[in-house]
Amino acid sequence: MKARWCVLAMGLVVGCGPAISETRMSFAPPREATCTLEFVQAGPETMMMNGPWELLGHVVLRESGVTDPMAPRYRDIVRPRACAMGGTAIAIMMSSSNQFAMGSGSGTIYGVLRPRPTVQVGAPPTAF
Repeated sequence: MKARWCVLAMGLVVGCGPAISETRMSFAPPREATCTLEFVQAGPETMMMNGPWELLGHVVLRESGVTDPMAPRYRDIVRPRACAMGGTAIAIMMSSSNQFAMGSGSGTIYGVLRPRPTVQVGAPPTAF
């Protein structure tokens, strides 16, 4: 019985690939799945109302083991999702690794960005 629990626990720790989740915060026209994305370093001040970047959403990857958030494997996962959100740039918002008795795990939050669109004051509303 103890052996079964160990195998189950190892299966939970090792997993079969990254867990992926997406959050959209703003909507933009999608781009082709292989679009070119710029990698930028962006902090909260660059995404504020007067900042140069608009945050469209997040792509979150969680996986067992310690991982490199810039690895080509993760770029291949993030790119089509960011392009579908209409992003033109990616920033790593947070990346962490944890080690525990049964193994280790990592998580990375990628911010999907685009240049902040200019809005004319007094522009007429668009139809829905």
